[in-house]
Amino acid sequence: MQELAFPANTNTLFDLEKTATFLGISTATVRNWVKCGYLATHNEDRSYFFHLAEIENLKANIANGNLEKLSGRANKSKAERTFIPDEYLQDGINVDDITKIVNFVAEKNINISVALLLLSLNLLQKEKVIAICTVQNLINQNFVFTNSQIGEEIKAWLSEAGVCNIKSDLAFLLSCAIPKQRDTLGFLYQSLLLEGKKSQSGSYYTPEVIVNEIIKDYTKKDSKVFDPCCGTGQFLLAFGDIVENPKNIYGIDIDEIAVRIARLNILIKYKDKDFAPNIICKNTLFEIGNYDLFSLNDENIRDFDVIATNPPWGVHFSKSDIDRLKTSSPEITSLESFSYFLKKALTCFTTVE
Repeated sequence: MQELAFPANTNTLFDLEKTATFLGISTATVRNWVKCGYLATHNEDRSYFFHLAEIENLKANIANGNLEKLSGRANKSKAERTFIPDEYLQDGINVDDITKIVNFVAEKNINISVALLLLSLNLLQKEKVIAICTVQNLINQNFVFTNSQIGEEIKAWLSEAGVCNIKSDLAFLLSCAIPKQRDTLGFLYQSLLLEGKKSQSGSYYTPEVIVNEIIKDYTKKDSKVFDPCCGTGQFLLAFGDIVENPKNIYGIDIDEIAVRIARLNILIKYKDKDFAPNIICKNTLFEIGNYDLFSLNDENIRDFDVIATNPPWGVHFSKSDIDRLKTSSPEITSLESFSYFLKKALTCFTTVE
């Protein structure tokens, strides 16, 4: 490891948060770099104040390629690449089929929302919720669903995506082989998302085996359950293996495409039932308060039997968001996003007896 210069005559100090912002990384990564010896704290203590010149020196070394291992981490949020998250793959899944989809979307520069809409229709055909669907059916909006609520979800998505963006050369996505696993659409979404976008939002989904292990001892068939950072619905689908009434399953996520997928996932899970999913697109930290999750009149919204989630880690908050979080949660000094989500879940959605 290259030894970093320490300019003793420079008195400008940055705190942990400002250092993380300057380097474009999370505060947890700054701590890790201190632990690994890449960055020295002021007076060799652990209060995490750093000389500006020290930080600039480190940043210059990364930019010059002198610290190749860190260069990839510091630029991760700007990465323009995709990767297939094989830790979510179930046994027997053909990676080549997924690679063909990812390459097709990239080569044709297809809007990710349009791609996921077509792949959703592909899945719905395989689930026998809709008959054979062609591009022309979509353009003419000539299709019939066995589940009316799923039909409404698709029509809303199609309206948002725009019929004009559905071209005949995209037909491959309606009929290609897709993986068969619990969260097929979520897996495809993760495979299509740019790595930089996932890094900035902390959007990495939880493997099924871990989800199952988390909820199995707490969830009962009549439980009222909730995931405040539901993504495409990994925890919600696991709840669905146990909970009999889908109206007892609630979820929130800030990602509109993820919420569309989560709603479809639950509707497919309970495709013989008539209901509208309690899954909405909102910012859990800033748009949700006491008793106003889905309805201002819903005063039972706090009474969840189980809250299970994998909150975003390492989210890059804006300065205004950081100021709001410092005001509302001064006891959280790490500024790590998962801490704020855990506090929100405990204080706003549960009843303390």
